[in-house]
Amino acid sequence: MTVLDERRKTVGQLFAVGFHGTELDDNIRSLVCDYHVGAVVLFKRNVRDAAQLRALCLSLQQLAKEAGHGQPLFVGIDQENGLVTRISPPVASQMPGPMALAAAGSLASVRAVAEATGSMLRHFGININYAPVGDVNSEPLNPVIGVRSPGDDPVRVSQSAAACAAGLRASGVVPCIKHFPGHGDTRVDSHYGLPVIRKSRQALEATELVPFRHAVAHAIEMVMTAHISLPELEGGSDLPATLSPEAMEILRDDLEFQGVVMTDCMEMDGVRATYGTVEGSLMALQAGVDNVMICHTFQVQTAAIDRVCQALEHGEISPQRIEASLRRLSELKSRFISWDDALQPQAPEGLSAMNKGSEELAKQVYRDATTLVRSQAGLLPLSRTAKTVFISPGPNVPLGGAVHSGDVAPPTRVPWVSGSFGDVLRAHNPTVVDIRFVDSTLSEDEWRQVDKAEVVILATRNARESQYQAQLGMEVARRRGEAPLATVATCNPYDFLECPDMRTYLAIYEPTVEAFSAAAHVLYGKVSAGGKLPVSYIPPRK
Repeated sequence: MTVLDERRKTVGQLFAVGFHGTELDDNIRSLVCDYHVGAVVLFKRNVRDAAQLRALCLSLQQLAKEAGHGQPLFVGIDQENGLVTRISPPVASQMPGPMALAAAGSLASVRAVAEATGSMLRHFGININYAPVGDVNSEPLNPVIGVRSPGDDPVRVSQSAAACAAGLRASGVVPCIKHFPGHGDTRVDSHYGLPVIRKSRQALEATELVPFRHAVAHAIEMVMTAHISLPELEGGSDLPATLSPEAMEILRDDLEFQGVVMTDCMEMDGVRATYGTVEGSLMALQAGVDNVMICHTFQVQTAAIDRVCQALEHGEISPQRIEASLRRLSELKSRFISWDDALQPQAPEGLSAMNKGSEELAKQVYRDATTLVRSQAGLLPLSRTAKTVFISPGPNVPLGGAVHSGDVAPPTRVPWVSGSFGDVLRAHNPTVVDIRFVDSTLSEDEWRQVDKAEVVILATRNARESQYQAQLGMEVARRRGEAPLATVATCNPYDFLECPDMRTYLAIYEPTVEAFSAAAHVLYGKVSAGGKLPVSYIPPRK
C-alpha cells in the first residue's frame, strides 16, 4: 500500500458522504473501501422500502468491516420530522416536526417523539440524526428554516432542542444540533446562496447563540455548522461560518464545546459558489471542523479527500489538527456504536409494532398542535352537508432547499398541498369539491363555484413568501364577505396571521396529511384545537 493510500484512509475518516441509489454502487464502494470514509449520509433517494433500507445499512457496515475499518460507519440522516422527513409513510409513521411540537406545548412530547424517531432509525441501522434544529426563527420570511424551528423564542428553542437530543440519545442515536451559530434570521437559503447576517456578537448572544450554549451545557455530542457569513464578528471576515476560525473559536473556546463539529453539505451554494466544495473542505478542517459532509457528487468527494491529503503532505494543515478530529470522531463512535450492533440484522416484525405506537403518539401531538388563531362567531363546526369548496395551491409553492435535498429527481416545485387533503375533508363532508390554483386568479367557472358555495375552505403554504397565494387568498376573502370561509396555513403560520379579513384561521405547521387531518377534526367539531402559536403575534384590530 502506498503512502498516498494510507493517507487517504486516514483523511477519509473525516468525511461524511452521500450516494445515489437504493443499493451499493461502485461509487460508495470506492469511498468506503479505497478512501475509508468514516460516515455515510442517507436521503429519501436511498429509501425504497423497509426491507431494502435495513439491507442497505447492514451492507454498508459489512463493506466497512471487510475493508478493514477499525470502527463501524456513522450512518446519518435528516429525520427532523414534519417538513423534513426522509423516511416517510408507509416505511415509517409520519411524526410531527419542531414547530408543531412547540405549538402542542409539551416538552415530554418532544422527547417522546425524538425517542420514537431514534428507535425507528436504530431499527434500520442509522446511528446519527442531524437534529435537533437549534435555529431561532426570528425572521418570518426565512426561506430555509421556518417550521423546522420550534419558533422565535430562544428559550423555547433551547428547551425543545435539549428534549429532542435527550430522546435521541436515550434510543442510542447521536443527536446533532444545527445550524451553528444560527440560521434563523435570514432571507437567503444557504442551499442557493450565502446569507449575510449583520449582527454584533452581543446581538448573537441574545438570540442565535442561546440554544447552542444551552445544548453544550447539556453535553450535546455533535454540532453542525451553517454556511452563513457573519461580518460583524471580531476580525470582520466574510467567510461562511463553516470556514471561519472566528466562528469555531466561539464554539470551542467561549461555549467550551469539546465534541464533534461537522459541516452542513459542502455542495450547498453557500460554500460551493463562494470558495468551492473542494477548497472549502480543506478550509473547514483548517478552521477546526472535524467532519466534512459532501452529499451528492463522487468526483467532488474524492477530489476533496485528495486535496486534504495534498495539504497534509505540503504542510498546509498539521497532522495534529487531523489527529484531534480523528480522536473526537473515534471517541463518539465508541460511545454509540460497535461492530456487534452494526452487523446485527434487525427482525422485520419489530417495525410494525414500533410504527403503531408512533402513529398513536403522533395523532395526539397533531391534535394538541392544531392552532385556531381566531374564529368567526358561529362558523365552527362546519356543516357536514353544506355545499363546500376546498381551494388549495398547485405548483410554484415556496420551499427550502432542505426539503428536497437528495431526492431521487432534481428539486422540482410540485403540488405541495396534497391532493389527498380533499379526501380528508370528504370523510367529513362528501360534497367537498376541489379547486387547485396555480396563479393569482381562478377561471370564471371556478369563481362561480366559490361564490355559490355555502362554505369555502382555503389552504395555503407559505403565502407570505408567495404573492400569488396571498393575492388569491385576499380576493377569496373579499368575495366571500361575511359568508363562511375557513383558512388553513399548512406550513409557516405567518400566511394571514395579521390579516383580520381571514376571520377563521388555523395553523398546522406542516403540509402532511396527518397534520391536515387534525385540522379537519377541528373544523368539523370532532375535537377542539389545542395548539398555541409558538411565534410572536399581534392580533389585528377589529
